[in-house]
Amino acid sequence: QRILGEACAWSKLKHPNILGLLGITVDFDLAVSIVTNWVERGNANHYVQERDNDPRPLVKDIALGLRYLHSRPGGPIVHGSLRGENVLITDDGRAVLTDFGLSFLYNSAFAMTTSPLAGGTLRWMAPELVSVMPAEDPQPTVEGDIWALGMTALELFTRKLPYHN
Repeated sequence: QRILGEACAWSKLKHPNILGLLGITVDFDLAVSIVTNWVERGNANHYVQERDNDPRPLVKDIALGLRYLHSRPGGPIVHGSLRGENVLITDDGRAVLTDFGLSFLYNSAFAMTTSPLAGGTLRWMAPELVSVMPAEDPQPTVEGDIWALGMTALELFTRKLPYHN
């Protein structure tokens, strides 16, 4: 039910920097699967490894996608798992946000939470969220998404993971 609620909420998101949802299916081992557009150029982290690919337009696209999510009329949608691997590059070089499986919808009938560590996002996590661990499971926030945007920009410009040393 949670996945169906998430898919319903995601299907209402229409923005050039958000990966579109085509539908859902249960045709694979009776598991609910989300169907999206195929994005052939891979993720942003991989894309910028080719030195000719400028990260600046990607960071702008990511920021525009986040602004859209954070300014929804029903309340902000917090991505909660932003990093280069969760940004895909379209055929025309546009960055689109994806991996809403770890998102947190505030003020929504489809409210959901999952651990931000489930996707290994510690390197992109805001200090105030890290500081409550392991005593409690930190809840993703808009402010945390902004921190993750900065860490993703760092990742794309340096072409290395944050805190790679």
